[in-house]
Amino acid sequence: MRIRFVRTAGAPDRVYVRRTDGSETSWSFPTYGDAVPHDLVHAVVEEELGIVDGFWGRVDRGVDPARINADANRIGGANKYAGFGDDLRGLYLAETLANLSWGIDEITDDERLERVAEDCAKSGVDVPPRVNDAGLQRVRERLSELTARWRALVPKGTLEVTFQAGR
Repeated sequence: MRIRFVRTAGAPDRVYVRRTDGSETSWSFPTYGDAVPHDLVHAVVEEELGIVDGFWGRVDRGVDPARINADANRIGGANKYAGFGDDLRGLYLAETLANLSWGIDEITDDERLERVAEDCAKSGVDVPPRVNDAGLQRVRERLSELTARWRALVPKGTLEVTFQAGR
């Protein structure tokens, strides 16, 4: 799958996706300024840590986040994100991994691993085998490289990545 993140100073950013099957989708999201977009962090952690059923794996299988978010805003309630599927454990795991404070040096990898273990235990999910010291190091290195590229996209530019679930 090919994913293009478009940064435009002073405007919402956009993502354009060409799925493995050739279909396409896109959506806009609030700018994060110099910080890489949250959905890009998802792509890195999901690919590097082998998450098959996270956000991007679902998008590649045809899920349309823009439609799901519009439906969620319209219907509300506890089940407002049902469009992502019946079993959301992989999505929740991916969210946990994407939210591990990757840009904060004061948080150690041991603390990140503890948080993942706690969240997995609460959700009844095994900690994925690639969620280890080496996996976290790969994520940090890739995010560092992508952050530098993202910051250079001023006033407008595109950062393109590929994603393969379970790579």
